Amino acid sequence: MKLLVINALSALRGGGQTYLINFLKYLPEGDYRIILLVNSRNRVVFEKYKSDKIKFFEVDWASKSIIHRTLWELFALPGFLKKKKAEVYYAPGGIMLTKMPAGIQSATALRNMLPFDKRERQRFRLISYIRFKLWLLRYIFLLSYKMADKVVFISEYSRATVQKYIPDIEYKSVLIPHGLNRFFLQAQDSYPLPEPLKRGQFYLYVSILDVYKAQKEIIAAWKVLIKQGFEYPLVLAGPKYNDYGEAIISIISEPELKDKIIYLGKVDYEKLPGLYKASRALIFASSCECCPNILLEKLAAEKPVFCSNIEPMPEFGGDAVIYFDPYKPETLVREVISMEKHPKEMAEMAKKAGERALKFDWQISVQKTVSFLLDYK
Repeated sequence: MKLLVINALSALRGGGQTYLINFLKYLPEGDYRIILLVNSRNRVVFEKYKSDKIKFFEVDWASKSIIHRTLWELFALPGFLKKKKAEVYYAPGGIMLTKMPAGIQSATALRNMLPFDKRERQRFRLISYIRFKLWLLRYIFLLSYKMADKVVFISEYSRATVQKYIPDIEYKSVLIPHGLNRFFLQAQDSYPLPEPLKRGQFYLYVSILDVYKAQKEIIAAWKVLIKQGFEYPLVLAGPKYNDYGEAIISIISEPELKDKIIYLGKVDYEKLPGLYKASRALIFASSCECCPNILLEKLAAEKPVFCSNIEPMPEFGGDAVIYFDPYKPETLVREVISMEKHPKEMAEMAKKAGERALKFDWQISVQKTVSFLLDYK
């Protein structure tokens, strides 16, 4: 029976946790076991997936800081893997700097494109922790991909980007897009809307408030639409962690935007399908993604989706979404007005979105990943 050790130490929120939750939830049958490396801050998130097949190992010391975690991975992890007689070590967070003991294969994944996108890094302040971190991560990621025996890419766009630095990366890598949680496909219009919102009468943009999500530009587009008498409000939803988020709140608090641009804050993941279903149309304006999970969720809502035209969004949206340039507000204005003039076309795009969503399935994604990691045919 093979042993796969998965590093979840850095999965403290957001996409990292969502990926591992779905990985554990949709594990296929097979002659293998898993040890999940967790810490004191995220163990509870994965606890319900513990079973005879999935065991946990809590690394308290590595939970203290990123420095503690890095030191543990460099110096303690090799001995742990050897002691447990692991066959494969998988670090889905993208950092794999641990020298593997003989006979143990290593694997990692690319799920964060910001370190590789100079244009997007420049949207952050020149002298800032986040910009320095992203600059440093590019070199750490590339070293990780060179050291790893296997690399999982979740979009052709991300693999092509890394191939510019490591031309032969395709020979030890695989392309496996993320899947879509099935409850998005089975969603009901059940979200309790605050006043003055009405079902089917607002445009919705769900995403973290951040510079590469272009909320400022979307608001600029809505100001133009409002001046032209557009009747449907814009609703923003998603967490805010930095100054950009605070700036968005300040902008939409202007008196003339009251009830025309509304911020709901962070919405619980389980409630998102109902919120999507309650909207008239959906917006996704991100300019930097590996695999745009939120776009996949929005496709499943069977609503018209207005989407960023920057890769890899067209790779995932195909011909099922309406594209615009997220940093040219006038392009969104033009597409919204055009669609609203053609209700039959809006309905057709909604149908196409729902059909496109069916292409993405977590069960298939996890099956392919496990087969790749453990050399199953």
